[in-house]
Amino acid sequence: MPTIKDVAQRAGVSPTTVSYVLTGSRFVSPGTKTRILGAIAELNYEPDQIARSLRAKRTMTVGMIVSDITNPFYADIVRGVEDMLRDRHYSLILCNSDEAPERELVTLQLLSRKKIDGLILVATGANVEALRAASLSGLPIVLVDRRLPGDWLDTVLVDDCQGAEIAVRHLLQRGHRRIGAIVGRTGISTTDSRRLGYEAALAEFGVAVDPALIQNGQSTARGGAAAAQALLALTPRPSAIFAANNLMTVGLFLTIKEHSLRCPQDIAVVGFDDTVWLSAFTPGVTTIAQPSYDLGERAAGLLLDRMTGQPPASPRVIVLPAVLIERESCGCQITRRAG
Repeated sequence: MPTIKDVAQRAGVSPTTVSYVLTGSRFVSPGTKTRILGAIAELNYEPDQIARSLRAKRTMTVGMIVSDITNPFYADIVRGVEDMLRDRHYSLILCNSDEAPERELVTLQLLSRKKIDGLILVATGANVEALRAASLSGLPIVLVDRRLPGDWLDTVLVDDCQGAEIAVRHLLQRGHRRIGAIVGRTGISTTDSRRLGYEAALAEFGVAVDPALIQNGQSTARGGAAAAQALLALTPRPSAIFAANNLMTVGLFLTIKEHSLRCPQDIAVVGFDDTVWLSAFTPGVTTIAQPSYDLGERAAGLLLDRMTGQPPASPRVIVLPAVLIERESCGCQITRRAG
């Protein structure tokens, strides 16, 4: 089989220059790079990945743990990560924690045994000591979507508090005062931040927080439906509901349909997370849009810095803004058409 020396001889360069092109670790002039790639194609050269890993003490593999890849929000994040890593010749091993701390821990141990070069994690929030030990052992780790107390790891997330505050303020500006909230699983930063945003918007308008109007939807469609049942059973029932993620929004709409209620005429809705299918709902769902692809891309960039660059000594926290997308479920577009 052809070797890197054969490629170098065919291209008229040194084996080191061929290595630079293969790894993308150094700049090589366009003309020289073209000759090297041509020689690789002519000779049908394939690098020995195992030998390269042993020499470089790198596997060119990154692990990623998300809570549920079937959630379109996380699928977009993964795509952003994968696209960024592919350009640097890294492979991605993707795992699900299913929001189970014990599964997250087992997966972390499994990935460590595979000698991954770095880890991107949507943390359950429960395995802090295991993550600290992995980080101290030299494994670069970047958190995405959720943060851990103390911000001791590089983190990329959305301003969840701001997003929830914008969503609830929008309902308050439309005259709603009895607003229910379906919040996510306890113990994760997104749930805490979005609840704070909900309460901050109420305080801005002088509306007292009613604990009965805050129901936990466990961050799932089924949980969102159960939380909506509890809210709609209240007397008086809320005139509007804020659902703090996309899956709980789906559960909320299933319950609204089950109760033969009209949205937004009988009850207004604002969600959190924007996906293509939310615009296809009838009515279209007013929601907070997160830059999910950008979250993944930025997280991968921070990890690449940790793995290959000269990262700063202190952890970096990148907070991206959230944006309100107005559709019919809050009553806005229906009102405008009527006007």
